[in-house]
Amino acid sequence: MVMKGMPGSGKSTVSRVLSRRLAWPLVDKDDIKDVLDGAAGDPGGLAYHAMFNVARRQLLQGLSVICDSPLTFPGLYREARQLSTETGALLAVIECACPDQDLLRERIEGRRASPTPSHRVTDWATYHAYHERILTTTCYPITDPYLVLDTTRPLDDVVALALAWMEDFSDVWDGVDESGASLATSR
Repeated sequence: MVMKGMPGSGKSTVSRVLSRRLAWPLVDKDDIKDVLDGAAGDPGGLAYHAMFNVARRQLLQGLSVICDSPLTFPGLYREARQLSTETGALLAVIECACPDQDLLRERIEGRRASPTPSHRVTDWATYHAYHERILTTTCYPITDPYLVLDTTRPLDDVVALALAWMEDFSDVWDGVDESGASLATSR
């Protein structure tokens, strides 16, 4: 599964809860970028490359995996699709969105309260500049199973919606138990 969404959309929070609930490894692009930032010429590109390589290894081991990233550009989606094809895994995309601008601003600016790497967006003006710059690249067709979650809802409700959605196409997932808690991405 690949997560998608803008900063502050709630994708990392949802990813962490889904990872725990499903017992799937979570590979967060930002964790990798944190290590590469300042040590590499293109830490963002390298972080995506590393994230997909780690995911590939997990999938080849027969494990499901959650990749947490903005998935901003269509080329990254194509890379995820290629990985799915190479490993025989089902690709599902969950996009998190926070349509409430006041809540989004609160989330972005709330990041300042905790230690945050310099590449993470922590102020509203920077967020808006970033959003405007990439707006045209973030909307592209997704042909795999795709869900958009409104993360203004309570977290438990958002996670329940994601799990129910995954159960809706469980006939293509192996290993679904009666609770829906152990889905595998192998076809």
